Amino acid sequence: MTKLGRGIGCVIVAHGEVGEGLMGAVRGILGTQSGWRAVTNTGLGLPELETAVRTAIKELAGMRMVVLFTDMPGGSCHHACRNIIRNSEGIRMLTGLNLMMLLEFFVKRERVPIEELLSLVQERGKDSVRLS
Repeated sequence: MTKLGRGIGCVIVAHGEVGEGLMGAVRGILGTQSGWRAVTNTGLGLPELETAVRTAIKELAGMRMVVLFTDMPGGSCHHACRNIIRNSEGIRMLTGLNLMMLLEFFVKRERVPIEELLSLVQERGKDSVRLS
């Protein structure tokens, strides 16, 4: 039996103020959202970044699952999160974050099973990249 995405939180781990900026856009479009944190890598080495991400995850302790969103593959944000999910249950990661992915996540997280949610978010992110 699959469970809907109730209690699914997210931590956005990104360079600079990307996470806060994207969530500001989400807030402008969907209104205030709960169950999220943004972590920046600014001024942090990999061990410190991992600690900051773990702290953000702990702040979402009431959530059944946490999805880590990172801004780009291969960067320090991605590596820190990869290290965390390696030995953790209830944490998943999506990399290559864009605004459409976050909108899809927040709109559908309470409506569809988690695996479907992750797939929908990934597809929305890919579909939103277009060349004109």
